[in-house]
Amino acid sequence: MKYSILIADDEELIRQGIRARLEYLDFKPIAIYEAGNGLEAIELVKSHEVDIIITDIRMGDMDGLTLIRNIKPFYPKIQFVIISGYAEFEYAEQAIQLGVKAYLLKPISNDALKKTMDDVLSKMEVGENLLKTVREGTRSIEEKKNYLFEKCMNDMLRNSELVKEGSKVAGVVEKMFPLNNRWVMAAIINIDGESYEQAHFEHKDIELIQFSVKNVFSELDSPFPKVIVNNLANINQLFAMISHVDKTQLRVEAEKMFTKLQNIMWKKMGISLTFGISAVKSSISIECIKEAQEAFLQRIIHGKSNLYFYDDIKILSTTQIPTSKLHILSQYMERHDAGNIEALMNDIFSDEQIKKYNANYVRIIWVRIISILLNVANTSFTNDPKNMEKLILDFEVFNSFRSLEELRSYLYMLILSSIQMNGEIDIKSKNKIKLGIKFIEDNYNRDIAVNELAEKLSMSPNYFSTIFKRETGQTTMNFIKDIRLKKACEFLANTNKSIVEIAKEVGYEDSQYFFRVFKKTTGQTPLQYRKDHHK
Repeated sequence: MKYSILIADDEELIRQGIRARLEYLDFKPIAIYEAGNGLEAIELVKSHEVDIIITDIRMGDMDGLTLIRNIKPFYPKIQFVIISGYAEFEYAEQAIQLGVKAYLLKPISNDALKKTMDDVLSKMEVGENLLKTVREGTRSIEEKKNYLFEKCMNDMLRNSELVKEGSKVAGVVEKMFPLNNRWVMAAIINIDGESYEQAHFEHKDIELIQFSVKNVFSELDSPFPKVIVNNLANINQLFAMISHVDKTQLRVEAEKMFTKLQNIMWKKMGISLTFGISAVKSSISIECIKEAQEAFLQRIIHGKSNLYFYDDIKILSTTQIPTSKLHILSQYMERHDAGNIEALMNDIFSDEQIKKYNANYVRIIWVRIISILLNVANTSFTNDPKNMEKLILDFEVFNSFRSLEELRSYLYMLILSSIQMNGEIDIKSKNKIKLGIKFIEDNYNRDIAVNELAEKLSMSPNYFSTIFKRETGQTTMNFIKDIRLKKACEFLANTNKSIVEIAKEVGYEDSQYFFRVFKKTTGQTPLQYRKDHHK
C-alpha cells in the first residue's frame, strides 16, 4: 500500500526521532515530509499528496487541534495521529470529535508507534477497499446501463413492434439519444476482415477493434448528437446514429464524420472500414437499418473501404460509376504519376458525365476518391485537420467555380497536394522545368503558349504549371513577362531604339499594351525609365 506521511512538530529532534523510529519499525512510506509549525504543515498539504499527519498538540503558532480543523474540511481522507503528554490528555475528547482515531502519549514507545501506525494503515486500507467497491459498483451500473441501451437500440432497428411510442425499448433509447425534432441517419460500420488479417490484428482481437472504433467515434468533435453501439448480431459490425436539425446539412455532416473515422482507423491502426448509410429519417426505425444494409451491399460491386449512401443507389451501377477507372486512378496516385492522374481525372469528371448526372455524380465519385486518398496520402497531409476539411466535399465551394474546367483543376490540385511527400517533386520533373526555363529565356520574344510548352516537355499543362510555380515562385506567364521587361529595360538603357521597336524586340506586337504593362510593373513609363537610366 502506497502512502505518505507528514510529521508536524516544533522540535526538530522529535521530528527526526519519529522519522528514525518509522524506518526502524520497517514502515516504508513513499515520502516523509516535516513541518516545524502548523502553517508550514498547511502549505505542505497544499503542495504535496499527504495521507497521514502525525502532529503534536502543542506548537508555537498553531496547536494540533487547530491544524486539524484547518485541514480536515478540505482533505477529509487524511488520517491524523495526535502526540501529547499526560498534561494535554484533556484534549482527547476534542480530538475524538474531530475524527482523530489515533493518540500517542509522550514519551512515545516503539510498540505504541507500531500499533498506532498499523491501526491507521488498516483503516486506510478498509477505506480504499470500500471506495474500490463503490467504484466497481458504479462502473458495473454504468456498464449495465450501456448494455441495456445497446440492446434496446439493436431491438429498435430490427423489430418494428418495439419502435412504438411509449414502449419500454423506445423509452430507453429516447432517454440516451433524444431526437427532439431532429433528423437522423443510421449507419452500418463494417470492420473489413481483410484489413486486420493482413495487419498485426487477428480475429480474436475483434472486440478490441470494436472498442477502438467506438472510442474514436465518440471522441470526434461534433456540434450535433451522435451515438454508436455494437451490432449484437454481427461482431464485425457496429451501428452509428447521427442527428441534426437541418435535413440537408445532415448528409454533409455524415460524410465529414464517417470520413474522419475512416481516416483515423486506417492511419492509426491499419483498420479498413466500410459504411452503409441510410437516407435521412424523422425517427429511428427498422427502415433505417434496412436502407443502411442495402447501401452496404454496394461494396460487392464497388469494393470495401468506401462510404455508401442509400440515396445514391439509383446511380450506383457498373455502367454509370467508372469502377475500373477509379482502380487505375489509385495506382497512379500510389506512383505519384501526376500526368496520368490529370488525364484520368479529366475523363472521370468529363463535361458529359457531370452534365448527365449533375451534383450527385460528383459527390459519389469524390467520396470514392477520398477513400483512395486515405490509403495513399502522406501522413503529414492527413494529420492536418485543415487538410481533412478540404478533402470532405463542400458543395459551397462549387458556387465559386465559373466552369467545369475550374472544378476539375480544383480537385486535381487537391489530389496533388495530398500525395506529394513534403512538397517534394521528382527529379525528372525538376529537370524538365529547368529545360522549360531555358526555352523561355531563349524564346522570350516569341508567342509562347503554356500548353505547347508543356507538350514539348511531355507534361500535362496543369502539372507543368503547378511544378513551374513551385520551382520558380511565379506563374509561367508572370515569369515570361518579367524576362521580357528585364530585356526591355536593357534596351532602354543601352540603345536608342524607339519604344515601338523595343516592344517588338521583346515580344509585344501591340506597343500600347507594352506601355501599360511596363508602367504597371515598374511604376514608370518607358520614356521615364530611359531618361533615368540611359547611358
